[in-house]
Amino acid sequence: MTVESISFDPDRVTALLQTLERLASGQVDLRLPVSPRHDALDAIAHGINALVGELERAHARSREAQDAQAAELRMAVVNAQARSDALLRAIPDLMFVLGRDGTYLDYHARDDRLLFAPPGMFLGRTVTEIFPPPCAATMMDALERAWASDAIVVVEYELPMDEPRFYEARIVRVDDNRLLSIVRDVTESKRASEINRDLARRLLSRQEDEWQRIARELHDDISQRLALLNVELDAGSVEPDADALRTRLRRLSSQVGEIAGDVHDLSYELHPSRLRSLGLVTSLRALCEDTSSWRNVHVVFSHGEMPAVDPAVSLCLFRIVQEALHNVVRHSQAHSAQVTVQCDEREITLEIADSGVGFDPAHVHHAGLGLISMRERVAIVNGQLAIDAAPGGGGTRVTVRIPLNPRLDPQPISSSTTA
Repeated sequence: MTVESISFDPDRVTALLQTLERLASGQVDLRLPVSPRHDALDAIAHGINALVGELERAHARSREAQDAQAAELRMAVVNAQARSDALLRAIPDLMFVLGRDGTYLDYHARDDRLLFAPPGMFLGRTVTEIFPPPCAATMMDALERAWASDAIVVVEYELPMDEPRFYEARIVRVDDNRLLSIVRDVTESKRASEINRDLARRLLSRQEDEWQRIARELHDDISQRLALLNVELDAGSVEPDADALRTRLRRLSSQVGEIAGDVHDLSYELHPSRLRSLGLVTSLRALCEDTSSWRNVHVVFSHGEMPAVDPAVSLCLFRIVQEALHNVVRHSQAHSAQVTVQCDEREITLEIADSGVGFDPAHVHHAGLGLISMRERVAIVNGQLAIDAAPGGGGTRVTVRIPLNPRLDPQPISSSTTA
């Protein structure tokens, strides 16, 4: 059969051409019609249909791959957003995004109650419209300095919240339009520094007072008694009567014993050497017995099984008992007190209790240096101090809890006080 002998139905050719045009326009779901004749035109249509089917399957596979990639990208975005949200929730600091003119564009706060003003009042407004004038001027100057350089600008300021509070802002330029300010409340840190400075001043003052007291003890008492002892010795050296000499020597021996005892007590107050040589329990028992012997207070001491204790913890507990018994003798008007020290697998517990007049717990933070030094000593060994007291005869109970293996802090931390 020659080419000239092939003839086709014009309608079939027209339909085939129209379908090809629609396939070319992107309607790849169409197929060319194939007649029952199975002639050359049908063979061409079948070949084109097979090619279009393969193209459609390739397109479907490509679309599936794109969909999978898009799903992975969406999941990555969701995960990144979740991590970002978790990080923001974990950050205690306030964050603000500001324009160069000081306009608040966005913020992050773990709790909106920590903000100086509600978000609706400051978003879209400037620093100068929100902050008090002196503070606003300080912040705007910091924003300008951050804008002019790539360095982080740190500024401190005070805001009149429910009470005056202090903040530290770290400001950095983000891009050509925005700055980021991370704000931290440093009120407690600032107050702690002020308390530490005040405590240092008071400790120095107390140290000077103690040195003066020791000097007076040495000069007005012990040195005078030594001078008198020297006079007695000089007089005894010419004593002709043996009996009188023996009487004088006995009196001198008694005076020497008293002076030696006073010097021992004075040195023991300065440093309890007994604590190092005999241990905590024996030293506390001796301290309680000495207080009972020399003061009008009967002190009962009890203890549980005690392991080897860190020397710093031993000294801390000894000094607290020493100070607490001193307060009992001077202030409580009590005739008896109890000192108890116990230990379990986690911590050592010390308790000093009396049945005296007590005091007002509201003033415990403003009490004398003794209670302040107790708190600082306990804080150094990472412990907790509780003072339970009530005025009018309720007595006082001091409770100390210290971990068996404390992390000794070079800087004291605050301890707890309860009423």
